Amino acid sequence: MSARAAFLVTGATGRLGGAVVAALTGRGDRVMLVGRNRDRLDELVKEHGDAAAAFAGDATEAGTTAAAAAECVARHGRLDGLVHLVGGFHIGPVRTTSPRDYEDILRTNFLSAVTSAQAVLPHLGAGGRMVFFVPQMAVEPPAAFAAYAASKAALLAWTRSFAHEAKHADIHVNTVLMTMADTPDQRRARPAADFGLAVAPGDVAKVVAFLASDGADGLYGGVVPVLAKFEYTSGLAGGPPGGRPPGNRP
Repeated sequence: MSARAAFLVTGATGRLGGAVVAALTGRGDRVMLVGRNRDRLDELVKEHGDAAAAFAGDATEAGTTAAAAAECVARHGRLDGLVHLVGGFHIGPVRTTSPRDYEDILRTNFLSAVTSAQAVLPHLGAGGRMVFFVPQMAVEPPAAFAAYAASKAALLAWTRSFAHEAKHADIHVNTVLMTMADTPDQRRARPAADFGLAVAPGDVAKVVAFLASDGADGLYGGVVPVLAKFEYTSGLAGGPPGGRPPGNRP
């Protein structure tokens, strides 16, 4: 892959967008940023100069990502991959979660990935990269997260199957498995949470940069855990080894 590759970054105005864009442009890549927050897109473009361009729109709509992919090729002369950061959240018990809620979260977390990949595929050559994201609860869902976890579990199953198709064209499709990111808005929303167990956006961005590089040439369909110090606890287990209370660190 060229040292100056070009990537479509969907959901660029979200929690991980700034760190991911900085990691890619910081090594010389160019990016086409897709998001609904026009002001935030303008900030990112101003921060990263000629390496970044913006396409304002809703990435859950197939037409948006198709147009953004074409614009990336027109502006940068190429398109080497996709970093799909689009995501939504829903919490609530099954008895109060409506079919419309399920449809909305599936469209945001799953179908947006499908349509974004379909938009990018025609432009990719050998060595193309696609990176998707799923939370730990996609494989171990807690109570009241059924709709959200199901949408992300669908995404995980889809990426692993898609990777087997794409690898025959030497296109790398990989997934980052992560926990809550330590961001200011998450801290405001969850003041009682132990963010020592969260993952720093910059650490996620480093893994994204690796997956979008020649260093990941051997990875097709990988699920890479970036969980920082996240851990499950249980009263049955009696706490972590050494008698350390859950959440307390040396």
